[in-house]
Amino acid sequence: MNKDILPQGDTIRQLLVKSNITNANINSLLREKGVFLGQNQKNNSVPLIMKSIISPKDFLELYETQKTKEETVKYRTSSINCKNDFDFQEVIGDNIDINSLIKNRHTYKPNYSVVGNPNFYFEDEFTAIFEYQIERENILSDWTNNKTYHKGAVTLKKISDNDIQISVQQDSTSKETFEVNNIILNALKEQMFTKSLIKSYDDIISVKFNHFDNSSRIKFFYSLTSNFTIYLDFKSITDIDLYLDENVESHKDVKLFLDEIDNLKLNGKELQNHVLIYKEEYYPKLIFGAVKFRYALSFSGIEGSVVVNLGFPDYVKSKDENADFQMSIELILGREHKNPSTENKIRKKLLEFFEKKKVESYNRFKIT
Repeated sequence: MNKDILPQGDTIRQLLVKSNITNANINSLLREKGVFLGQNQKNNSVPLIMKSIISPKDFLELYETQKTKEETVKYRTSSINCKNDFDFQEVIGDNIDINSLIKNRHTYKPNYSVVGNPNFYFEDEFTAIFEYQIERENILSDWTNNKTYHKGAVTLKKISDNDIQISVQQDSTSKETFEVNNIILNALKEQMFTKSLIKSYDDIISVKFNHFDNSSRIKFFYSLTSNFTIYLDFKSITDIDLYLDENVESHKDVKLFLDEIDNLKLNGKELQNHVLIYKEEYYPKLIFGAVKFRYALSFSGIEGSVVVNLGFPDYVKSKDENADFQMSIELILGREHKNPSTENKIRKKLLEFFEKKKVESYNRFKIT
């Protein structure tokens, strides 16, 4: 981004139409200027801003909004069931030429590449981590970010309890890093299949949207509001992406309200107390695609808040019923504690507890 340029007209449009800038972001900006629109759509709001002059403060807010949303780390976890025991370092030790695999996946030259030649390193005897950064070129894009950098990682942990398993954690910050993670995992699965450590891809276990019915999915989400760690105290549900199952009859109490609605984006302070989602008899009609929880944080003398986004993003985007479960953790800390080292330490510890609770709740509420 060229910080000496204050964009107007078509150049500001290039920023406003990005998917990371929501209708709510734009309309909030307009409301601050005393402009209220009846239609909450970009087709109505963007032309108004294009014709006006925005302040440096407004521009920086919009730019940081789209930048922050893309850089938020999203987590997906799964596990791999193994047929027999093995030496972890022997299996993971083979080098992966990740850029060649990326090129092979695309018919045309991809618009990104992995920086350098990263590979797995071992944190300890049972933990292997593949950390990397991609450089993305936005050749047909705009002045705001024609070259950007995004981090990703795949973490593998060998677990030898009753059965031999590999726990997999994918960290992604953009759709490209999500793609790279899948390429790494596919290469790993191929190695394990060749070495007869797994029988088929059915041995890969993850939490999917269609592993629940409507009621059990809501209960699965709600189970994460319990106080399952001393570091967090649940406060509220603030957002719900809610859809209605057209194959299920609405409960008589809410039939008139729900029958003319396809979906709802609920925002509030304490949605867990809302009558529509409080009563279990309403659950069969309701499809939860994603939720946002807020917790109070108390961690080794550090006080703050935690906002956790949980859901099935591929269902929200395209109604994919095979969508994987994903989460992200946003920490709201005081200025004195706001540094990457502290935040990574807290986030890593919280992820351990969320993962343990997620697996426990999944086994309890899944129907398949």
